[in-house]
Amino acid sequence: MTGDRVWVKDLRPGTTVEGTFAVRSKEVRQRRGGGAYLALTLADRTGQVAALAWENVERFNRACAVGDVVRVQAQVQRYNQRLQLVVRELERVPPEEVDEREFLRASPIDPDLLWARLEALIEGITDPNLRQLVTRIFMDEEVREPFRVAPAARSMHHAYRSGLLEHTVSVAEATAMLARHYGLNVSLAVAGALLHDLGKIWELRPGPSIEYTDSGRLLGHLTMEVLYVEERIGELEAFPKELRRQLLHILLAHHGEYAYGSPRRPKTPEAMLVHSVDNMDARVAGMLQAIEDGGETGEAWTAYSPLLERYVYRRRPPEEPEA
Repeated sequence: MTGDRVWVKDLRPGTTVEGTFAVRSKEVRQRRGGGAYLALTLADRTGQVAALAWENVERFNRACAVGDVVRVQAQVQRYNQRLQLVVRELERVPPEEVDEREFLRASPIDPDLLWARLEALIEGITDPNLRQLVTRIFMDEEVREPFRVAPAARSMHHAYRSGLLEHTVSVAEATAMLARHYGLNVSLAVAGALLHDLGKIWELRPGPSIEYTDSGRLLGHLTMEVLYVEERIGELEAFPKELRRQLLHILLAHHGEYAYGSPRRPKTPEAMLVHSVDNMDARVAGMLQAIEDGGETGEAWTAYSPLLERYVYRRRPPEEPEA
């Protein structure tokens, strides 16, 4: 490919594009009138776009897998008010030629600043047993290094480099404030908030595309973090049994409902608070991301958001003039 790089956010209908994109999804589908076509989701760090190949389906299907980076030549079209690519040529880019930073966005907040905020939250835990536990976990290099760069999700919210760190700090800071407001056990609530998505470092594999690990698919982050935290608690002498029980309950219940994969529903105020703040942070971030993904199109509404199950109104009220 020659010339300047073409980003998803800059695609315009009626143009021909030649560029490199990460394969986020791939499926061979059947046309209504017979025959097969290849449906792809292609992405870079600025967004993602649907892509269809009506010809050379078998060759293109063999040429790439989910998680690969491909070089495509395609026509940009608008269909049902959304952009899509009609692929004419496709080839896999060798991994050694891939710069992952072009395909996976990063948190807009410096991870060093986020980590400093996380350390401040840990220092603010006044219960000595919880502070010792959380410190041991996050100061372990095998946790610290992946936690600094891990995404919080594959696609739904904070699905970018250091997204897990950003989401965790946001949830824990809000939890600390609201725990004080409601007169709850602040140390317990903050510890639960800091650990509530710890298993994502083993569930997801960041790269040109965020994919699930085998352990992630078989066990899930919630199971893995509970097993890990239980093991770390076992290394501490005289960790209170009631504290252990309530902390593990927060982790087991943070998805809120059985329908959302939560083995337990929140049955303590601290667990209810962590679940509620986690849900709020994911949804508000998802709404802001939906607005940002639309770019400066001038359109009033975003594309449909699967996370929120709705369209999002993009127009923002003007800022109030300074007094």
